[in-house]
Amino acid sequence: MTDPTSTTAVDGARLAERRWTPDGEVRAVLQVVHGLSEHAGRYGRLAAALTARGIAVGALDQRGHGRTAESTGPGRFGDGAGSDAVLDDVRDLGERLAADHPGVPRFLLGHSLGSAVALASAARDGAGLAGLVLSGPLGTAPGLAAAVPDLEAAVAAGSGEEAMAVLGAFNAPFEPARTPYDWLSRDPAEVDAYLADPLCGDDVPPTYGYGAGMFALVARSASPGSLDRLPAGLPVLVLCGSRDPVGGEEAEHVTALADLLRDRGLPVELHVYPDARHEVFNETNRDEVTADLVAWLEGRLSA
Repeated sequence: MTDPTSTTAVDGARLAERRWTPDGEVRAVLQVVHGLSEHAGRYGRLAAALTARGIAVGALDQRGHGRTAESTGPGRFGDGAGSDAVLDDVRDLGERLAADHPGVPRFLLGHSLGSAVALASAARDGAGLAGLVLSGPLGTAPGLAAAVPDLEAAVAAGSGEEAMAVLGAFNAPFEPARTPYDWLSRDPAEVDAYLADPLCGDDVPPTYGYGAGMFALVARSASPGSLDRLPAGLPVLVLCGSRDPVGGEEAEHVTALADLLRDRGLPVELHVYPDARHEVFNETNRDEVTADLVAWLEGRLSA
């Protein structure tokens, strides 16, 4: 891994960036978009497995997250920015990765909230993508779409800069629980690592302004109009746990999204891992999940 660096967005926000580069030939590039209340540094183990196969990895700390929050403010887009700036950031990093590794296939992976960002980004700017990976996705996310008007009303009433509680409700299916974040993984060590990370969880809650903008983006990302703009024939890999509360009971919302993508003629490979929870790359069967991702990427590279 290269040392963390930063880049300046067009609006002046300083975005923390990480790169993991193979020692030898670069065969492909994977761009990662992390989820809510986490950061790009948590994907180092996955990146190590991919660089061992010649796949370079790049990721930003999203606006309001990780080290980028030092510029934008925690849980905020930054002065005058909104969800479109998040998509611009994904596009701009993708262009830099393509320039740094010319002539090799480029893939985009989004986890959780990042999966909706990746889906919306692929619809808006995905012409050069060789494939899209959705990890722990929100699926069709009917609950979030329904919450957007209330969030927008809170912002209009002056609460845009106030912190909002988002993640706590996901633990309800696992009560009585050891921690408030048992819903992330069956592996206690992974849950404890998340809790101990000052750049994760309750230490970096989103504001109502951020939530209103991002949840509206989530709703748009799975809308018919947005899905219709995805590049024709774009291969899609979907990875989720059957007990991930984000994707609905038995991954019902994730399966619904996969069906919508297939309806548009996209080749979709869906893996629902029995009893796995939200962070499949940090689950007890993470080696299986990583192997499935590697096999899918290798299949695209040999096609």
